[in-house]
Amino acid sequence: MEGLIGRSSKIMLQRIQTKSIIKPNLLNLRPHRSFSYSVSAKLINSNVESNEQKETSRIPLNLIHSEILRASLSFVPKYGWSVESLSHGANSLGYPSVSHGLFPRGGVELIEWFLEDSRRKMVNELIDKMDGLKIHQKIRLACITRLNYTKPYAKKWSEALAIMAQPNNVQTSIEHLAKLVDDMWYLAGDKSADMNWYTKRGSLAVIYSSTELYMTQDISPDYTGTFQFLDHRLQDIATFGRVVGEIDTFVGFVTKSLVGVLASKGIGNFDK
Repeated sequence: MEGLIGRSSKIMLQRIQTKSIIKPNLLNLRPHRSFSYSVSAKLINSNVESNEQKETSRIPLNLIHSEILRASLSFVPKYGWSVESLSHGANSLGYPSVSHGLFPRGGVELIEWFLEDSRRKMVNELIDKMDGLKIHQKIRLACITRLNYTKPYAKKWSEALAIMAQPNNVQTSIEHLAKLVDDMWYLAGDKSADMNWYTKRGSLAVIYSSTELYMTQDISPDYTGTFQFLDHRLQDIATFGRVVGEIDTFVGFVTKSLVGVLASKGIGNFDK
């Protein structure tokens, strides 16, 4: 499945470069650092850990990262996208609470990991389920599948949106969104190579972002209102060629709308 994920996001980002707020030297998405050394699997105090444990309980640090991040999601509904969630996640696995120091950027790293993990899960879940569906049905299924991953954290998702809308995180936020909608269209069988490539992805990005934002305020049972909102936006098929004519317009719309709505609710500090 190599080549499916993020297949064309760099093309989108290159188009953004000319007029967007993203600096050119920041456009290349950097992979997570890979650690070649290993540490104790449970970071147990050396005074009480036996020599046998020291020999058998060593695993790569990057696996510890993922293990802690995954466990931390269970604490997001209570503590939000925060260092507290990371501390509790580490502690739940037997690591000391100070293990959150493995994540110098705090809750941002938890959000980014969730976004990347959810996108990969969406692709894996849908790659064999698209046969026989029409394009608009495929897009709807992709949107619903991805939104379902956010449902357990929906009450805290406005916090995540506020964090990712901060100036230092906007670039990463746009990159994740660009990859997500590109994967959705690729799963739907889109192979366009002209300006339709931009309008389709830009329009879907606006639709998905607005639906996700709606979800943060939805009080309907099982977020039925959110999915009705999505259906209303998708019903107007002409939207895919009309909402966004240029990718820089899309960036401005998403960024300004998101920051404006969150700021009006007193979420986040956007003056820094």
